[in-house]
Amino acid sequence: MIEMVVITPVLLLLLLGVGELGKAFVQQNTLNKSVREAARQVAGQALLGTTGTVLITADIDSAARNLVVYGNIAGIGSPRLPELSVDHVSVSNAGNGMVLVQADYPYIPITGPVLETFGFGEGPGLEVALTASIVMRAL
Repeated sequence: MIEMVVITPVLLLLLLGVGELGKAFVQQNTLNKSVREAARQVAGQALLGTTGTVLITADIDSAARNLVVYGNIAGIGSPRLPELSVDHVSVSNAGNGMVLVQADYPYIPITGPVLETFGFGEGPGLEVALTASIVMRAL
């Protein structure tokens, strides 16, 4: 009985840690896939004729941001990740005929609101920034 009392909190903490890492991995993978889709979209539309000049218009920028956040260029539906918004995404000309799509996502742990303060008021933020960026040649 005493052994069970000693081991149970350790096992629960280990189980919580594994769940937290799994959630972070899934959200990082979703962010990477979303940014890659948007980079493909931008790379296919940003080249200005046969001049080799990359031009990212407001429409291309907006469509790419919506594609990262919502999974469609119209911006319809709910975000792919909680708390992800178009403000977290940037689209730019990387030079040499390349385009850059980058997203900085504030990952909030499962236990963030509960364990960050341990019930004693303000505590350090447990928010971690997940970043995904893709550079592609404009086609």
